Amino acid sequence: MKKFDLHNDPKIKSGFKIPENYFEGFEDRLMQQLPETEVRVISLSKKRTTWISAVAAVFVVSLGFWLYTNYQNNELETSTQMYLAYQSDVTTEDIAAQLTDDDITNFEKELGLYGTESEAYVNEYLD
Repeated sequence: MKKFDLHNDPKIKSGFKIPENYFEGFEDRLMQQLPETEVRVISLSKKRTTWISAVAAVFVVSLGFWLYTNYQNNELETSTQMYLAYQSDVTTEDIAAQLTDDDITNFEKELGLYGTESEAYVNEYLD
């Protein structure tokens, strides 16, 4: 095989030639061949509905989270009450020792132990 030297061997002419003034009118010819398309208009009301949907989704997620945590707190409270109710080794005195005066006052208000008649009875007979 004959050695090929790029620098010294004669150059091979390409079979391709560019017509004269080809690149001067190329852009105009190309633009004429492209189909004209209308500009797409995006309505602002679609963007508004997207924002409204996003706000609604945040509201639903936050409501669900609030309901879930509220349910978990109620379950914890109920399970604690059931545990204390069925434990035979926990006495009433043990529970009362852990309560503060504010806790006892709140229980009295919730249960309505001292109505106006009870207070009148206590005041009448204890004084």
